[in-house]
Amino acid sequence: MERTPERSGIFAGSDPFRIAQGWLAEAEKTEPNDPNAIALASVDAAGMPNARMVLLKEIETSRPGGGAFVFYTNYDSAKGQEIAATGKAAVVMHWKTLRR
Repeated sequence: MERTPERSGIFAGSDPFRIAQGWLAEAEKTEPNDPNAIALASVDAAGMPNARMVLLKEIETSRPGGGAFVFYTNYDSAKGQEIAATGKAAVVMHWKTLRR
């Protein structure tokens, strides 16, 4: 069995949701504007990407099967319909003050 090398620094740990929780907590102390702002990307029925800014409400680690990035949206919005249709999305967190 191949062993995964231990990670250190800002990537220390094996749970990406717990790592992101730590990053968000740090950003909430240092980022002056909207530390919980994330870029949310989805794709429409034609495969064209859509990205927009939303506010991250929390990062859950206790969900069965893994964690979750929780944000609120209108299910009837373009992003709600796109995510419902594909079951997929991507998020980008950026904190300029942390250079992360």
